[in-house]
Amino acid sequence: MAEFDGPVPAPTVGTSQHRVDARAKVRGEHQFPSDHVLPGMLWVRVVRSSRPHALLTSVDTLVASAIEGVECILTAADVPGNNAHGLVVADQPVLCSERVRYVGEPIALVAATTDQVARKACAAVEVHYRNLSVVSDSALSEQSEPLHCGGNVCAEVDLGFDDPGQMLSLSEECFEIDYNTDRQEHAFLETEAGTSWLDEDGILNISAGGQNPFNDRRQIVDALGLEPDRVRVVNPMMGGAFGGKEDCSVQILLALVTFATGRPARLMFDRDESMIAGVKRHAFQVRSRVAATRDGRLTAFDCSFIADAGAYTTLSPAVITQAAEHASGPYRFEACRVRGKAMHTNNGNASAFRGFGNPQMVIGIEQLMDEIAVRTGLSPFDVRRKNLIGKGQTAGAGHTMISDTVLPQLLDAAEQGELWRHRSKVKSETPEGIRRGIGVTAIWQGYGLGAGLEQGADVRLSLTREGTYLLQVGTPDLGAGNITAFLQIAADMLGCAVGDIDHIAGDSLGPDSGSSNASRTIFIVGNAIAAASHKLRRKIVDVATSALGPGKWDLAGGFVCMKDNRVPLPELVRITDGITVSLSHKQPMPEARLPGFPHAGYSYWVQVMAVDVDVHTGEVSVNGVENYVDVGKAINPDGVKAQCEGGFAQGVGYALYENSIFENAVLGNPTLSDYIIPSIKDVPVKLDTRIFETADDTNPLGVRGIAEIGLTPVAVTVANAVHDAIGVRFSKFPILPEMVLEAILAE
Repeated sequence: MAEFDGPVPAPTVGTSQHRVDARAKVRGEHQFPSDHVLPGMLWVRVVRSSRPHALLTSVDTLVASAIEGVECILTAADVPGNNAHGLVVADQPVLCSERVRYVGEPIALVAATTDQVARKACAAVEVHYRNLSVVSDSALSEQSEPLHCGGNVCAEVDLGFDDPGQMLSLSEECFEIDYNTDRQEHAFLETEAGTSWLDEDGILNISAGGQNPFNDRRQIVDALGLEPDRVRVVNPMMGGAFGGKEDCSVQILLALVTFATGRPARLMFDRDESMIAGVKRHAFQVRSRVAATRDGRLTAFDCSFIADAGAYTTLSPAVITQAAEHASGPYRFEACRVRGKAMHTNNGNASAFRGFGNPQMVIGIEQLMDEIAVRTGLSPFDVRRKNLIGKGQTAGAGHTMISDTVLPQLLDAAEQGELWRHRSKVKSETPEGIRRGIGVTAIWQGYGLGAGLEQGADVRLSLTREGTYLLQVGTPDLGAGNITAFLQIAADMLGCAVGDIDHIAGDSLGPDSGSSNASRTIFIVGNAIAAASHKLRRKIVDVATSALGPGKWDLAGGFVCMKDNRVPLPELVRITDGITVSLSHKQPMPEARLPGFPHAGYSYWVQVMAVDVDVHTGEVSVNGVENYVDVGKAINPDGVKAQCEGGFAQGVGYALYENSIFENAVLGNPTLSDYIIPSIKDVPVKLDTRIFETADDTNPLGVRGIAEIGLTPVAVTVANAVHDAIGVRFSKFPILPEMVLEAILAE
């Protein structure tokens, strides 16, 4: 912006702007995917498998088809194209034809004139099975009956450098931890939902909660055997996703119904349907070992883990790669090895979830860092400072760091914070029957899709013939506020207010900006918008120079200006047909060693937490939290804090409550009445998030992605705080009251 003389616009980047969707949502005017109603639409319901693993011997739709109001019942034979889909590998049947691999897998579609009729017809479809042996334990999966022709190993990863084995056997101090983590439900406010219809040109339209309209369209056209230009996908701003709407859910099913009938259709999952059939966070089994000197210097790290991928591939290869990249934390070692496998089971499907493999892994390294601190007499801050990795050094996964961590300043600030500085007083001020502990963690989180996967973003920015601005991005807003931040970036460069720019997002007719995932939207799409805004500004000034005469024209608000001459933009564009720039931003990335590894940059977070342990009930509650996060550049500070606090709430659930109860691969608690998620009462009043801004020099805006990192440290900070309170570490997460009470009674 400094290249242009003239009036300086009021900045919006770095200020807390109201979200552009806030007013419509408060008034109840915003149309979520589940709010979309079409004239004459059919109500769609799914006939799902009741068995975790079985052969389909027959699917009888005769009785169901005869029910009045049933328009059609579709089975695998009605899929006109490829009866398979998937983000990485197309290994999931659209509708099962021979075999089901988890409870809830789709077998048939019923489309009817009312929802009641559709449900009645679903119940009337007769499905006959021949049961097969069930694979429910990922650790035993490799020796179990294969769920796919290639066996049960979904993906493997082996990262690191040198051999830590000898160092571990000869080390002065050696620490080991084994633990299991559970699946986690996304629990978005709006379940998977959408509609489909044919427009006047015969184009098949699908509007659904999703995280990338181009990924959705690719899978739809493959299943229907259509050309891409015959299908349009829109991902409106939805009621949450957190990674759980990257995989196709309703999209292909809706497309099939409208393709078969020519009529509009609607499908929304019930909550229990979403919990059974939707994707989840991977459950992990982890073993981590660390060697250190007596003065607390890390020497070697060895980690092995098994992730439960569930029945199909989904995003498991990328999840375990990121898990391995982050397993050793932001620390330096003389030797390191991380090996992991994702194994197929009949326990539903696991895929993307906020944090993407990192929350499972930091539970190991950050508890071990505390153990080293206790053994060596160092404070939890000093042991972490002593071992932080720096620029040019080899990270545990084997890649060279291209920048320093910014954790030293976060650790310094956290150590001077109220909770740690007054920890003795904080711990002593507890009611009878309560033991209070203070926990500390320091973590990192790669952002963007990582080397070999991050393709950059295309964006389009226009000065329309009406003299207004229009921003078009393919990346949808999942409800987190990225559209508002996009408009702030553009407004600053164009010298206007956020409200002066219209936008279209999440539409496959627009530019392909990539997915809303991996904490990438501001990092990748935001930088693309900044570059496009600069380009459009130059173009407008060039047009003004050509049309209005030479001179040093500038752009400010709704005018082009030179000295006292101010020409409104609508007047300028009357002599043009509008001015549009399209820009493709390719983020420089390190050399890929595996798809998605390594990342170009990392966000950093230090968390200090006080927890209360009730010695009579075993219940653990969070009493207070201090978060210290470096975001590079905060585009919208209130938006940053909202992301951090929302991530924290999900992390509390992962740490203490969210326990998926499986028996022989059947989920026993598929409702929110018995699968417990945190409420506002579980978020402490003392929740303080302090933002640091150390520009990341890997990108022009200097931003770091922060959408995921707020969830990642919570479970292990809870674990360290509980250990401080009662002196016990747990091998299973979440840490349930009965586990805590048993440990207390065993003292």
